Amino acid sequence: MAIDVTIRADGGPDIGYGHLIRSNALSEEFLRRNHRVTVATTTPQAVHSVFPNTVEVTELPSRGDSGPFVNWVNTNSPDVVFTDSYPVDTNYQREIRDQVPLAVLQDDDCHNICADLFINGNLYAEDLDYEFVGTEPQLCLGPDYVLLRREICEQANDEPPWREQPERAIVIMGGSDIANLTPTVVRAFDGFDIHVDTIVGPGFSDAQEQSIRAAGEEVSTEVSVARDPTDLVDRMFQADFAVSTSSSTTYELLALGTPIISVPVADNQEPIAAALQKLDIATVHNCIERRGQLENTIEEYITDHELRYERRQCGRRLVDCKGTERITKCILDIATRD
Repeated sequence: MAIDVTIRADGGPDIGYGHLIRSNALSEEFLRRNHRVTVATTTPQAVHSVFPNTVEVTELPSRGDSGPFVNWVNTNSPDVVFTDSYPVDTNYQREIRDQVPLAVLQDDDCHNICADLFINGNLYAEDLDYEFVGTEPQLCLGPDYVLLRREICEQANDEPPWREQPERAIVIMGGSDIANLTPTVVRAFDGFDIHVDTIVGPGFSDAQEQSIRAAGEEVSTEVSVARDPTDLVDRMFQADFAVSTSSSTTYELLALGTPIISVPVADNQEPIAAALQKLDIATVHNCIERRGQLENTIEEYITDHELRYERRQCGRRLVDCKGTERITKCILDIATRD
């Protein structure tokens, strides 16, 4: 039986694309199973750029005001709502849950949870102190419940390439590089004999792209720059290591077996960075502009093939790419529960 699923999520150049990318992973799985998906958002243009055109999109006037969305839910009567949006706080959740079964994805414990299903797929998820309102929800915690794009999961089925002497690195600082660090990262590769694949995300400004290309021309290392390439997943897979933000991209790289130099650029990325350090599965730089530190780590990854190999294996063991299927099943359970 087909059900109507509504996803409440936002994204774009100013707030990042991570919520949309992982919510889209869920939408793809529902569509594959012949269910219907609507995205309710304050950022319809960004949603159209990420989600397939078979998804319905409804525009909301405010991120934090629950009223318009609750009214929409009351009028359209979806079978279940999934939210992945920081402004969906306790009261917002309660108002939705009064109308329809609710699944909440949240990366922290900053407010109490009022839901039928609660999801936090982060490495640190089980260490947080959650408080619940009403009946305690079913819990999906830890990397077994990471939402990953279909392309990532398909590519992760293959054995990643292995080269003792690395030939390729990738720089991927998010969909919009909110900290504008990509040029700094590119310059850190100066003097190394390696090809640096540098990604310009869909939310980068033209000025950002120009500064990245200028940085690539300044260094002796071979640097290529690609804006929102269609083969991004393959580029990530082929890389011997990556420099990336401590964002949802982290879990994609872990699944693909690509060793990571991780750079947190926002407060909500700090817990991911801390967990990576605690588990010793990536090298973390909290301040890459401190001269020499990033260069030293790049050199370590180039020269220490045992470190790269161990981190490749750990990442693939930790993230098995079945999280989207697990979450989909749980959402279908609460949607069809008597």
